[in-house]
Amino acid sequence: MRKKGTISLAFSAILIVGGCSEKSSTETTMDTEALISSYVDYDSEDYYTAWEGDAFTKITLDDEATTFDGSGGVIINGQNVEIHSSGTYVLEGALSAGQIKVNTEDTGNVRLILNGVEITSSTNAAINIEQSNKTIISLEEGTENNFTDATAYVYENDANQEVGAAIFSKDDLVINGTGMLTVNGQYKDGITSRDDLIVTGGTINVTAIDDGVVGRDVFALSNATVNITAGGDGVKSSNDGDAARGNIVLESGYLNVKAQGDGLQAEKEIIVVDGEFSIKTGDGSPETVTSSESDMGMGGGNGPGEMPEMGAGMSMDFSSMTDEEVEAFVENMENMNFPIDISTEIEGMTTTEIRAYLTTTFESMTPPGGGGMDRQPKDGQMPGESTGQKTPPEEQQNKEQKAPVEKDTENNTANASVDETTSQKGIKAGKNLNIVGGTVTVDAVDDALHSNGDLTIQGGEETLSTGDDGIHADGNVFIAGGDITILKSLEGIEGTNIEISDGTVHLKAADDGVNVSGGSSMNEMFGAFDQASTTTETEELEEDDTATEDGQLTISGGYLYVDADGDGLDSNTNITMTGGTAIVYGPTEMMNGTLDYDGTFKMEGGTLIASGSAGMPLGVSDESTQNTIMMTFDETLEANTPVTVTNADGEQIITVAPEKMYQMIVISSPDLELNVESTISHGGTITGEVIDGVYTNAKTTAPTDSVTYSPTTVMTYLNSSGVTEASSSMMGGGMGGNMPGGGGGGFGRPQEQQQPENNEDTSNE
Repeated sequence: MRKKGTISLAFSAILIVGGCSEKSSTETTMDTEALISSYVDYDSEDYYTAWEGDAFTKITLDDEATTFDGSGGVIINGQNVEIHSSGTYVLEGALSAGQIKVNTEDTGNVRLILNGVEITSSTNAAINIEQSNKTIISLEEGTENNFTDATAYVYENDANQEVGAAIFSKDDLVINGTGMLTVNGQYKDGITSRDDLIVTGGTINVTAIDDGVVGRDVFALSNATVNITAGGDGVKSSNDGDAARGNIVLESGYLNVKAQGDGLQAEKEIIVVDGEFSIKTGDGSPETVTSSESDMGMGGGNGPGEMPEMGAGMSMDFSSMTDEEVEAFVENMENMNFPIDISTEIEGMTTTEIRAYLTTTFESMTPPGGGGMDRQPKDGQMPGESTGQKTPPEEQQNKEQKAPVEKDTENNTANASVDETTSQKGIKAGKNLNIVGGTVTVDAVDDALHSNGDLTIQGGEETLSTGDDGIHADGNVFIAGGDITILKSLEGIEGTNIEISDGTVHLKAADDGVNVSGGSSMNEMFGAFDQASTTTETEELEEDDTATEDGQLTISGGYLYVDADGDGLDSNTNITMTGGTAIVYGPTEMMNGTLDYDGTFKMEGGTLIASGSAGMPLGVSDESTQNTIMMTFDETLEANTPVTVTNADGEQIITVAPEKMYQMIVISSPDLELNVESTISHGGTITGEVIDGVYTNAKTTAPTDSVTYSPTTVMTYLNSSGVTEASSSMMGGGMGGNMPGGGGGGFGRPQEQQQPENNEDTSNE
């Protein structure tokens, strides 16, 4: 079987240039046959064919007297059967303490026809393929075949020490047919090929104390059913020394995995083309996913621009910060109304001394009256960095190494106990993960879909539950199709850059919904911590049109629904929306923002509805070309309280009843016109067809309150008195008008910190 190299996947449809994504002029539909053949080169013998009319050797297995009938090449030694030449061998019967060994001296293929076979080995693997160009195991229709290895292995010599599976092959291994194969890996793995492992038929049930199925160079599945219960990883492709190998290709069929480690894990690429796949790791996702930020209470008495009080024991890893990052941290603290004046305290200190001082200061801070926050950053997280920021990839890989299988020295059995360092991701690719189609269901302790490189979804139906990220890429995330449902997650989608161009996404996140993790290495601690550096970076980018930066969120099409308890859409640099629909129900508490970005949000097309708390609101940037409004209400409104925007003729443009409590809502639509009188109202009775809180053919009667306005700019801020300006308070709008795209609304009752354009005093409202 010829092995082929990998291709760059996403990559015929979407190009990434210096961190910014753009459409390629090449064909965007993927030729799946060409894709598959880039990893697996099937030949005719990989598929089941009739054998009765061909020359074959029949081997009848029996504890007392195993016999064979046919050509030579077979040696019987008690209950051990050795095959030394290529050809077709039909096996029937049972061995209670035996083994089938293949060690051919020619270059042909060996085909083993399993016609009702049961083998248990007391010393080693049940099938051990030491040498063969390729071995094909064919499962006869209507037969059941069972293989169990020993609990402790006896090796003939040092060269055989690598054998560690009930069915083991040093060379290419193919399984086909329509019968059933049951494999019980009592020592370590279930089925292992040190080369390619291809399954094109049959029903295969694997139970293993460690990994279920291993194809070192490639594991490929087509038109078969595979059920795996594993104490380690479910399916693994482990070649880390060859850039073209270490891949998993799921072309079609059914795969059900229950694993204590990763469900699917490939050193390089994972490609899902079609089929049905169900994966569960550990005990699955927790019943309720919570974020460390969900317990962040607000300290009392915070005025506009004041930093919230901090909880006792607030931990900051200053030791991991560079000198430049320490200086930037200090500068930002001095620019804010921090509860401690540190400028005099650190005068004359070296950077090392400042680190020690900051560490002591943050560890000892206790809020007056018990208010404030207790926020513990994740491992490898910079102070103030989004909880979605992960440990650097190389450190994360080391951290995720599966707990080694320990040998019981007394019984020489494997103990695949899982400890806290075990990686328990659903599908994990070391390089790229590409889902073209199929039905994928994941219930995972850790990330549901994970790639150390890029991750692309172009089709299929994905249902994900996880205790961490629903979709995570250390590189870029491309969603260009598919029907994706993230039922529960800590963070919904995370990547260095994220581009959504097609498909449907519904996600629920206990922290950030969509989190772009590239860009600045040090986010604002409370929404505005790195104002100076962000502004400088933005100005530099504007001066150099060719400059690009990671941290981009781009929505050009598709449908995105986000229910996030943390930030709804979060980018370390910029957000651009040119098409599609985004419905974002963000945080109900003050310390996160429905929209959160450090650069700009250019709204140039599509429909955006984003509601949430008024603690850290952001609108869109003045560079936008499509009209947008932000309405901040006098008080928090209950979930399902309708908001309606109508034009001068009374026609409803947008009608939405947000599914969570909210005090602020951002609405952008191509139907919002500049310099045309419009009305926004809330409350009342609403009828019509509703999906995700958004109504079509809606009719609203008896609204509680309404505001009529005529927008003169693409970003219009409103409160109960009419048009106002973006707040300049730090907590009330992410630096408000002082930052690109600053939001409106103040801290607490946003309208109290703003004056309407007609200069009417609203301070007593």
